[in-house]
Amino acid sequence: MTTPTDAHCRNCGSPLYGEHCYACGQPTKGLVRHFSSILGDVADTIFNIDGRLLRTLPALLLKPGFLTREYIEGHRVRYVSPVRLFVFLCIGTFFAAKLATPSFEIGRDDAVRVAGTDAVVLDPDGNEGFEEIDTVEGVEARMAEVRAEFAASRKESEGVPGMRSVLDATEKQVEAAAAARIAELRASEGDGGAPATRESSPGFSVDENSDTPDINFNGKPWDAETNPLVIESLPDGVNRWLNTQIGHVPQNWKRVREDPDLLRNAFYSALPTALFVLVPVFALLLKILYVYQRRLYMEHLVSALHGHAFVCAMLLVLMAMTSFESLLGSPAWLAAPMGWLEWLALAWIPAYLWLHLKRVHGQGWFATSLNFAILGFAEILLLSVVAVFALLAALVWL
Repeated sequence: MTTPTDAHCRNCGSPLYGEHCYACGQPTKGLVRHFSSILGDVADTIFNIDGRLLRTLPALLLKPGFLTREYIEGHRVRYVSPVRLFVFLCIGTFFAAKLATPSFEIGRDDAVRVAGTDAVVLDPDGNEGFEEIDTVEGVEARMAEVRAEFAASRKESEGVPGMRSVLDATEKQVEAAAAARIAELRASEGDGGAPATRESSPGFSVDENSDTPDINFNGKPWDAETNPLVIESLPDGVNRWLNTQIGHVPQNWKRVREDPDLLRNAFYSALPTALFVLVPVFALLLKILYVYQRRLYMEHLVSALHGHAFVCAMLLVLMAMTSFESLLGSPAWLAAPMGWLEWLALAWIPAYLWLHLKRVHGQGWFATSLNFAILGFAEILLLSVVAVFALLAALVWL
């Protein structure tokens, strides 16, 4: 039998057997104590910064499926809870990404450049003037100039975290615009007509001589009264709300032109919230794929939380490696080993997730690989939707 302590509850006078009174439930610890102990309790409550964190992080990074199986089997108190772990790592990842992402400047020529460098990143119109060129040879010549500009930009932006991937994606976008223009010109030559010009299409575009974007629907400029966006499957109230939000875009676009970091900051602020919605959806996909195992939805949610927490942790590791290399000035002797480490870290992400799926659900190699491919495709699709939503939300609710 537990021996009572010498103290008594200050509320009801009952003898104390632990940190809470068994009679009235009042805790023995209040706010009237040393401030350092209060800070420790706050850190433990919010982040679980104690021995549990030291046990949780190595297991999360190196033991696929281990934490999920431990939690489902009831071994919970020794590890950080899945929700806290995911929230802590998700917010930390986007905070680090926000710091690592370079600032941008939008000039009067509508060119976006890396702040502090001469590196050109993107023409917001996305066509590099191809629409104004009337010959195939002219488009090809302009594309050769653009490739040279991108090569110079890559050299100028060496050491800027994430910039190479941005430049690669942007160059592909410009090449696609050039190919589309060449196809239009060759089609018009085959018809014997005048060179084709692109008509205004529904969507969002930027006039290079204007500080406001052109928003088009049905081939005409958007207007909340005369030409609103109407989605037939949605109620009238929702359509009115959507058009109200669209009306915020021109004013916010002007603010973004004056301070481009507003959009970046708003995007990183909206993305974690969108990801919090993504995880339950991903858990639902797990429930559907493994419905025959008769597991509870919450078991799949725990698995999804641990999987996404691992991805966030690995992104933090990769950003830390890139920052470490940049701080050292990217010496030649460090380039090869850091490059190998980065590739190993990237390869570990899909390998870990595959092993996580196999060990949690106990399937064979073929079934695990098939479900992994389905889940991977669904995850990429969901992430794309989440990213677009976060960007639109950032522009609307800036």
